[in-house]
Amino acid sequence: MKTALRIGFLPLTDCAILIAAQERGFFEKQGLQVELQREVSWANIRDRVAFGELDAAHMLAPMPLAATLGIDGLGIPMQTAVSLGLNGSAITLSNNLMASIHKQFPEYLQSTPLRATGLKALQTQTLKRRLVLGCVYPFSQHYYLLRAWLQDGGFDLATEIDIRIMPPSHMVQALEAGHIDGFCAGEPWNQIAVQTGMGCVAATSYDLIHNGPDKVLGVTNTWAAAHPDTHLALVSAVLEAAIWLDDARNRLLFAETLAKPQYLDVPLLSLCAPLQGYYRYALEEPERYVPDFHVFARYAANVPWQSHGEYFLQCMQAAGQWHVPIEQAREALAPVYRVDLYREAAQSLGLAYPLKDALPAGEYNAPWVLQEASQKIAMGALTQVLK
Repeated sequence: MKTALRIGFLPLTDCAILIAAQERGFFEKQGLQVELQREVSWANIRDRVAFGELDAAHMLAPMPLAATLGIDGLGIPMQTAVSLGLNGSAITLSNNLMASIHKQFPEYLQSTPLRATGLKALQTQTLKRRLVLGCVYPFSQHYYLLRAWLQDGGFDLATEIDIRIMPPSHMVQALEAGHIDGFCAGEPWNQIAVQTGMGCVAATSYDLIHNGPDKVLGVTNTWAAAHPDTHLALVSAVLEAAIWLDDARNRLLFAETLAKPQYLDVPLLSLCAPLQGYYRYALEEPERYVPDFHVFARYAANVPWQSHGEYFLQCMQAAGQWHVPIEQAREALAPVYRVDLYREAAQSLGLAYPLKDALPAGEYNAPWVLQEASQKIAMGALTQVLK
């Protein structure tokens, strides 16, 4: 069993599970000696995992699927056996844009969540130019939500929008410099834009799709095949860290660790409120109570559902990234979304696990509970994972 591991992460709030696994001793409990390596971009994460410089990494949820389908530029198959949580991202617009919408088109600000119709009216009638919006990676929940939000507002993405890919940590600086009009990224960068007076949040990922997948722990298929015991231990440590971090009593205490220079290197205040379920959309507005903005374990958040993969296949097709009928790609879902390994790890910890590999068809506009869970788990253990 390989015990010395290098795991990559980007400075985002949802890497907290990996940091908690390190700082709270969950990796050590599983016999692992982990070195967490902070990376600069998602492309860098992809490359370093693909070529074996990292054993595993914090990844955008669609990244392993894109790699396995061969559409990510490298085509080195990857997989995930554990999700790192739900929600946690937002679409932020510059203060100037939002102020102009408030002044000229206030009638478009009445919807909840906020639609892009006001931005479209401003672009068509006043700006009369392409809008430039930052996004973290072409194969990301952020890219797909941003596209859907803009299209719902009436934008022609081919002629009216320029989506530029850049690291999340560069977004606020680019917004301040006027290089972009807004961005879609994970926290803490939206809250930092708000707190520094650079931007206003138009919509959060939770507003647009309740309890949607965002990040996973990814490895290559080659690595997983070579180190099955290590992979199981890694998933087990992550599951325990996720449960610990989803306890509200632990989150505020852990924010100080997360803010340290070797991890996120951001002001503590940019982390505390969202981790406690309070979120600020604009500097002059009070915080709103969004208790599920960051979900680390509840609602079976750590299950790598194959239905998430089905959803991403649809998004990839809509974005023109995947041109083969979805039916022909479904066979790739089981090797990418390793629910079987998740079950094995959960069982070893005495946690409930799903008996099915996919969520039932339907829309999830509210929190849900896992009904078809393993029957051998005592209710006390079940409530640790499912609310």
